[in-house]
Amino acid sequence: MDGQKPIGIGVIGTGGWARGFWAEAQQSPEVKLVACWNRTRERAEKFAGKYGGEIAPSLEDLLARPEVEAVANFGSNNIHCEPTLLAAAAGKHVFVDKPIANTFAEAAKMIRACEQAGVTLMVGHSTRYQGANRLLKRLVDSEGLGQVVMVEANVSHSGGTRLSDQQWRWHWDEAPGGPLMQLSIHAYDTLHYFFGPTRRVTALSKRDLLDSEIEDVFLTLLEFESGLLAYVGTNYVAPAVNFIRIYGRKGNVYSEGGKVTHLRPVTDYSTEPVELEIPPARAHAEEMTEFARAIRTGRQPETDGRGGLLALGVVWAAIQSAQRGRTVEVREAMGEAAELLEE
Repeated sequence: MDGQKPIGIGVIGTGGWARGFWAEAQQSPEVKLVACWNRTRERAEKFAGKYGGEIAPSLEDLLARPEVEAVANFGSNNIHCEPTLLAAAAGKHVFVDKPIANTFAEAAKMIRACEQAGVTLMVGHSTRYQGANRLLKRLVDSEGLGQVVMVEANVSHSGGTRLSDQQWRWHWDEAPGGPLMQLSIHAYDTLHYFFGPTRRVTALSKRDLLDSEIEDVFLTLLEFESGLLAYVGTNYVAPAVNFIRIYGRKGNVYSEGGKVTHLRPVTDYSTEPVELEIPPARAHAEEMTEFARAIRTGRQPETDGRGGLLALGVVWAAIQSAQRGRTVEVREAMGEAAELLEE
């Protein structure tokens, strides 16, 4: 930091995810929580009681505070856009949890507003900042696996079985795609980090295991612009699983459960597993450090608005593919918003 003061952060939305995020994010020396706001004051009081900072009586009050240089928005998907537009108009930098928004229209407004205001927009695609995924990226870039020939990933848990119609994730218009938007979007962004953009998607879904409006199972096949093929699965019903498996001509690597295993070939039919040391990393602290440094330097953060837009594009291409029964190009799904990827 070279003696610079931490960036003052105002937190919008102080529910369970915000509390879990900030437990780790506060370990970054480059940011400081100075205020928070939630529509339910009791939640704001709980958050401030644990992490400090003042409680703002309104969003407008939070944005008017000079010590709030940037906001971190942990509200539900459908309230990402308006606070971002208000923050940009107030000259505040914006960190918004993934997805960037539910719709391309809102995502485009957010990107444009922040660019026009000259403020940083960062999307909280946190999994690429994890130590295991940083290690996988180095393996891919070093060609330690040789030519990568296919990829598999799955991000699932049974949280959908505990949803009620009082919760926003129950409703399709607030969480379109269900676990696709909430869980596998993590894998999409991380695979973009490893291999570049997705070109097209083929998907199947089920919606008969849960009482809610959302899909409960999604299977997606991705073709990247490089030609590489991948499978990504997600569901909101089964016990938790989170893995990435990369298959290369010189070996395979599996990442799951806090372990990374390199399977080195011995013969055409056998491999030797070697456990790799994962570099220490606190993903949410790393995100806040990246956010602060982007603000100070004026450069784009690693997970910027357009990266968030691309991950959203894969989600909607998958939704449309499942609905239409055919492969869907990501840019086809994005419509006019795809123009932002070309700028």
